[in-house]
Amino acid sequence: MLPSLLALVSLGAAALLQVTVAAQLTLLHGPADLVLLTLLGWALRRRLPGHWVWGLIAGLLVGFASQLPWWLMLAAYLGAAGLAAFLPRRMWEVAWLNLFTAVLLGTFLVHGLAYVYLWVLRTPIAPVQALNLVILPSLLLNLLLALPVYGLMGEFAKVFYPQEIANE
Repeated sequence: MLPSLLALVSLGAAALLQVTVAAQLTLLHGPADLVLLTLLGWALRRRLPGHWVWGLIAGLLVGFASQLPWWLMLAAYLGAAGLAAFLPRRMWEVAWLNLFTAVLLGTFLVHGLAYVYLWVLRTPIAPVQALNLVILPSLLLNLLLALPVYGLMGEFAKVFYPQEIANE
């Protein structure tokens, strides 16, 4: 119950900031994805519960706030949560390397699924333009904001799960 409540509050705040502030601060046409960064900041911590709940809530929040279908964003954010839960267990023990890898793959997953959906609908966006004007600038903003958001999520986790964070 506590992971669900924490996810709703923190991801809700991130979604509000993403819709109001981050949408206005774009690099070319690529906005920062604060919900993705908040999700990854939680899911990359091995001992914290509720990775899938956080992915579910993040996908639903962004899906209902976006013009893309809710099920597409739900799949993208659940995939990012699964990826973030997988990395610390199987890949590297270095937290910042996991963070940057998860941000890179998560950003490509979210934007890639959105681009494929728009391509299926025959929306005329050239792949090079989508990559150069939306995906790569968004990736750069996400990488710049990844460490501060990861640190904030670590402090947030220390308040509610001090024992699990102390053992990491």
